Amino acid sequence: MAVFDWMPSARTKANKDPAFRALGSADATVCFQSGKHGRRVVFQSFEVESVSEADADSIKDEDILISMSTREWNSYLYRRRLGRAPSLLGLDAEKHDVVQTKNTIARLQFERISRSIQAFVDYGARASGR
Repeated sequence: MAVFDWMPSARTKANKDPAFRALGSADATVCFQSGKHGRRVVFQSFEVESVSEADADSIKDEDILISMSTREWNSYLYRRRLGRAPSLLGLDAEKHDVVQTKNTIARLQFERISRSIQAFVDYGARASGR
């Protein structure tokens, strides 16, 4: 799906950037959803291990899900590229349904690694503008 076409490039950029590693270890599977389309992103230690397609029904079982419509994703990436959008953590505080977690432990995990997830999304925001 076009809304997530930026993810392989973001993975490559994150894994090559020492600044990404400096954010610390992130061990989690984070799912991204737009309508019926999804991607599963595995963060392992100091890198983005993999990006894969995922069925929208199966990603609902994961601990961390970041979900927006295609229009919201495109707008968010555009505004991040311009420096005019809040972090995912801030966006979730405003809208209350962007980041969904299974339980309190998963929410705490998201908050702990949110800078790594945000950096990954920001690499993609920059890549999607070309």
